[in-house]
Amino acid sequence: MNYQHEPILISVCVLAKNCETKIGNCLKSLTDFAEVLVLDTGSTDRTLDIVTSFSNVRLFHQDGINNFGATRNFITEKAKYDWILHIDSDEFVTPEFVREIRNLVLNTNAVYSIRRRMFYRGHSLPSFDSSTSRLYYRRTTSWSTRAVHEIIEVREGMMLIPIKTAIEHHSYDSVTQLIDKNQYYSTLFAEQFHKETRVSSWSPLFHGVMAFFKFYILRGAIFYGYSGFIVSFCLSVGSLLKYAKLLEYKKISEQK
Repeated sequence: MNYQHEPILISVCVLAKNCETKIGNCLKSLTDFAEVLVLDTGSTDRTLDIVTSFSNVRLFHQDGINNFGATRNFITEKAKYDWILHIDSDEFVTPEFVREIRNLVLNTNAVYSIRRRMFYRGHSLPSFDSSTSRLYYRRTTSWSTRAVHEIIEVREGMMLIPIKTAIEHHSYDSVTQLIDKNQYYSTLFAEQFHKETRVSSWSPLFHGVMAFFKFYILRGAIFYGYSGFIVSFCLSVGSLLKYAKLLEYKKISEQK
């Protein structure tokens, strides 16, 4: 028997909305997995048509996302298997990643982190690569219930184990997408954290400048020309917006 062609008994969960240009490549990269669950949160483009063309995909619907942690836990509950892998609709796994997953001896008392190679307009930008926890055993842990910046909880006594092979993260294709995501996530951030985060009038400027310095200078985006500059700049604007909105939410809350 050729075990390389046996389905991997892991349920992959994907959140999707208006991602017709990427969801096909995302789901094609997941065909080795026995089950893929897609939670659509209100697509109005061809996303649903593309999703339903894959035989190993189960489709669910939800009207928008107000809390990413709760939404990830919701779709996880629908899974057939206890091992859960979360992949975003703009992320593509590679054959090398699939081979590593096949060869893993999974530990139910561990959470596995995944490296993501960042792409902008189809070009790799290593300055923006990141790592995030995505693979876990649902009987021992779950997602935090944060509205944004949600994480899989690594509880006391559990291990955090990195997966060596990276996946591809095609997050942004244009300045418009960068701006739109900044608006969306900065609002969720302010709603989630305005009651518990200290902020001053200088916080938006400080965090914006520091974000630009971090990516453009410290992490070397300066060496990637226009793409390195524009992504650094837009991410720094996103950081500024988060704290500007946080400041406004806090002032409104104090006036009530």
